Amino acid sequence: MPLPPFFTIARQALTGLAALTCLATASACAGDDLIAVEDAHADLDALYTGLAAADAGLFDTTPRAVFEARYAELRDRLDRPVSLSRLHAEFQRFAALARHAHTRIEGLNPVWAEQVAADSPLFPLAFIVEHGEVIVTDAPADADVRPGDRILSLEGEPNPIWLSRLTRNISADTPDFAYAQLSNGEFYYVLVEYGVRESFDLEISRDGEVHAVTVQAIPLSRMGERIGTGPGFRLDGREARMLTDRIAYLRPGPFYDFQASDPARQYAPEAVAAFQAWLDTAYAGFIAAGATDLVLDLRDNPGGDYSFSDPVIAWFADRPFRFASDFRIRVSEQAMASNQARLDATGGGDTSGSARLAALYEGVRIGDTVTYDIPMTQPRSDMRFEGEAHVLVNRYSYSNAVTTAAMIQDYGFGTIYGETTRDMATTFGAMEHFTLPHSGLVVGFPKARIIRPNGETRPHPLTPDVMLDAPAIRGERDVRLDALVAMISGAD
Repeated sequence: MPLPPFFTIARQALTGLAALTCLATASACAGDDLIAVEDAHADLDALYTGLAAADAGLFDTTPRAVFEARYAELRDRLDRPVSLSRLHAEFQRFAALARHAHTRIEGLNPVWAEQVAADSPLFPLAFIVEHGEVIVTDAPADADVRPGDRILSLEGEPNPIWLSRLTRNISADTPDFAYAQLSNGEFYYVLVEYGVRESFDLEISRDGEVHAVTVQAIPLSRMGERIGTGPGFRLDGREARMLTDRIAYLRPGPFYDFQASDPARQYAPEAVAAFQAWLDTAYAGFIAAGATDLVLDLRDNPGGDYSFSDPVIAWFADRPFRFASDFRIRVSEQAMASNQARLDATGGGDTSGSARLAALYEGVRIGDTVTYDIPMTQPRSDMRFEGEAHVLVNRYSYSNAVTTAAMIQDYGFGTIYGETTRDMATTFGAMEHFTLPHSGLVVGFPKARIIRPNGETRPHPLTPDVMLDAPAIRGERDVRLDALVAMISGAD
């Protein structure tokens, strides 16, 4: 399953598609009813025991003793009836202790939908964290802050303090990964941490001078009025075209059906078939046009499933491949139930990944760690793209998008360009879910340790073969793509 791509969620919200709700029961999602103390305690117990039983590496990064201490402290603090919004925030912070991107409470905090519906004022700035600096990338036109300014403090707290407050709400393996997920979701995370405020006090640096400024909060309906909103290249959706008379461009988009109305159908057989048909048409067009080089763009890609990504590679692979050298599953009742629910929803056949998992679970014990035998994917036997593959990645390449690029790199199928990813190539993944009994909050967890094809067992980002610089603030020109096209053309 992909990570929540906040850069996509934010853009949808800015165009009026702000139907962002929690993945909880209908009654709980109302957000007004308080959850009794005993029910909150029971859900906390279910959260912790469920993750301890099912997460493939809950205590690999954060020691059990830290979880035990935080669990006891949180149980003591939940001493009165609690809102779903607060419970979501507390449980997400607890899950994020694992420092795994896929250990999390699913969906956005219910306070988000409530405040968007009320058109409440929100934090108005966008920023990125780059080389230790917090750089403003977007601001209201009438604010005393503009893109390029450096934030030094927020609400009287220096950067390390307020950034840690925001990122404690994000499941991520590293601080850099958490900062990447902040991008274009700043207004959401500030809302969760600071609540609704009419204004925010900041200290900024501009041209070597420090200024104290106050920026007025603005509602989501006005976010489109910010300075940087508008121009700037986009990497949404799917695209296939010729860049030059010999360089083809393929952006496959998320490796799932992102237009599916039912999330349970994002990986359904008909979704895979439709993607394969689009892909085949694209490659056939490239070949007919005489393309000798392919740019495969995995930037801003939230990931998905190898049933979508493997066919992309099969068009230019020259030998059998698979996305991991080892796929070590922690067997649990939670993983088995989640897998069965997916089978029931999709009606996957005997050869589907979920069906193979179900067969594997039949012969093992709860608590075992077993290797799932990933079948090799064969390169195409008929028409193939015989040219060179050039793959673009960036800090917003997540989950299966990183796995796909790592596979291309490790098998030598192509060259990787761009910037070091924030998500991991060897990682804890293969998400499953369980639901807490009283709040209805949905818990996501990784059931497997996925070892990249080169056998590297230590979680580590993907480092490109060729680094391509780009401005901190994304502009109208796609600088990295232009640089790659120039490199390919110049190598002729």
